[in-house]
Amino acid sequence: MLYFEKQNLVLLATPKTASTSLEAALAPMADIVLQGDPRIKHCTYHRYKWRFEKFVMIFNKTPPETVALIREPEDWLSSWFRFRHGDWLKDTPRSTRGKTFDEFVAGYLRDPKPAFAAVGSQAAFLTHPMQDDQVQTLFRYDAMAQFQAWLEDRLGCNLDLPQKNVSPLMDTSLSSALREQLRAGCARDYALYDMARSTA
Repeated sequence: MLYFEKQNLVLLATPKTASTSLEAALAPMADIVLQGDPRIKHCTYHRYKWRFEKFVMIFNKTPPETVALIREPEDWLSSWFRFRHGDWLKDTPRSTRGKTFDEFVAGYLRDPKPAFAAVGSQAAFLTHPMQDDQVQTLFRYDAMAQFQAWLEDRLGCNLDLPQKNVSPLMDTSLSSALREQLRAGCARDYALYDMARSTA
């Protein structure tokens, strides 16, 4: 998460939406940078509203605008599946090695989720669980050019976004039956994605 005091803006780092690349490009101009431990770097909207917003309003009495990216849910899960296939998780319960994408998505839809598919939820990350509230400005991950232009205008700079932490290419074809189950089981995520700013 990055806070820009002059622009009164908070950029939340939704996991698997180029957050490491954005951090590399924007951290030098941010006033506060939450990085390192994923629980800190990927501070949820709920935790931000609960604690961090109160802190930054010591210096600016107007609540900051919040902005974040959201990825198409199937594509988001595909990135997690490929990421967890890496050597760093080999032979651990969180590894997806030896599993198909269908198995990963089926596990994600179970309650409780198996360790290899326990990757959270974009809807839970971007909304407040006890209030009808969410990140104010949402861009789709596949509208990165539009998001970059918005950031450049808001921050008054030109950005060069490096490619960082890219998941390896793998087959992540999903059966039509599981795709329908995913759309039903992740209706909140799809609703947020549908309302986010796109290339249109």
